[in-house]
Amino acid sequence: MNLAVSLWRLFQADRLVRWAAYASIVVVWFALAWADVRMLFGLPLIAAAMWWLRRQRERRGWLTEPEVDVDLL
Repeated sequence: MNLAVSLWRLFQADRLVRWAAYASIVVVWFALAWADVRMLFGLPLIAAAMWWLRRQRERRGWLTEPEVDVDLL
């Protein structure tokens, strides 16, 4: 656990580490896409849909439970 915390702090503090992580993600994505072409388009579409749904939920308050009014008198 201590290793994960120190890596997260390094990721947040050092810009070079952050960009290296982004580049690694892109390389892994292309390697997976090389194996299966559906991942080339599928993963970005799923990520975009999740981002859009999250933004809509924050803006419009989707999935919030309505307030229960128990005062019947």
